[in-house]
Amino acid sequence: MKERDLTNKYLEVGELIQRGRRAALKAGVVGFGASAFAMLGSSLLAPVTAFGADKSNDVKIANVALNLEHQAIAAYGVGASTGLLDGAALAAAKLFMSHHEAHRDSLIDVIKKFGGTPVEPKSNPKDYEAIANAVPNIKSANDILEFALTLEEQAAGAYIGVLTSFSEKELLPVLAGIGAAEAQHAALLRFVLQKEPLLRGPVVK
Repeated sequence: MKERDLTNKYLEVGELIQRGRRAALKAGVVGFGASAFAMLGSSLLAPVTAFGADKSNDVKIANVALNLEHQAIAAYGVGASTGLLDGAALAAAKLFMSHHEAHRDSLIDVIKKFGGTPVEPKSNPKDYEAIANAVPNIKSANDILEFALTLEEQAAGAYIGVLTSFSEKELLPVLAGIGAAEAQHAALLRFVLQKEPLLRGPVVK
């Protein structure tokens, strides 16, 4: 299948992102590991405990999540600015970027509500290590999609993995909803790249 044909699949199934997000929340999304936080900047996050942690810890985790969203927005911005994406692929990158901007705004609201100060985005996208490392290797649209897939899968794992670390249960729908959206982004990217889906069962402790 040609690259253009693959990228056109974005728009054909794009509406599934929103439906999948709601379905995942209803069903209860499980199966992703918290180890992804270590992969995306664990230095920002002190070790967390199970339910019963204090609100300052909630704010700390939410700020790590916010940093992930800043990074995702920057990454999609870089991808869109390369000139390697066009048509449906470019539209999809902008769509995903808009989702991350909405996630950012939700997290900022949460952090402020609990008395915290939202972390600011880095002024230069290449200040994010993941972006700085990826840019020299981006030569085609597929390279951008592969990079986006890595970020989306790691972010989905991070969000779902820390759901039991909050003291405020009202935060769960916010973080679970964002995590489900990241998982939907990753699933769609896998489909476009003709990769096998990641199948994981429930986490049993």
